[in-house]
Amino acid sequence: MRLKDKLQILMARHSLNGQKLAKLSQVSDSEISRILQGKSRPGLDNAFRLAKAVNVSLDFLADESLDMDASQSGDLMSPDERKVLHLAHKIGAAEVVAILENVRFLGYEVAMSRLIGARPIIEIDRDTGGELRPAPTLTGPSITVPQRPSTATA
Repeated sequence: MRLKDKLQILMARHSLNGQKLAKLSQVSDSEISRILQGKSRPGLDNAFRLAKAVNVSLDFLADESLDMDASQSGDLMSPDERKVLHLAHKIGAAEVVAILENVRFLGYEVAMSRLIGARPIIEIDRDTGGELRPAPTLTGPSITVPQRPSTATA
């Protein structure tokens, strides 16, 4: 798509005319008019200002082979997908790979129950004065806690 076509579409999307775009981008009215007529191509400074004014990347505006701005492709994601992507970036690639490998190996239900309901391997039994015992084990997606017989005497 040609620069003049992209710019016209973007101007319509933002309800801009040539004068408003000129004021917003600090590119002269006459330069914008020449660009929209296909008679001129902006220099790097003006292209950057125009891209910023219409909220697209400079790559998208300058590259005629691009029909969609890659920086705007995140808009195609659902809010949940965006949240997951944000969390993946936050925890780092190595941790994401480890989680995905666990999911692949254990299966979704078991991996998620371990991730969400993570329990220590060893617990301290406060009822018996600090004796160590194995933590409850996972069976499927829920945690089972073994019941101890009552030691109270009457």
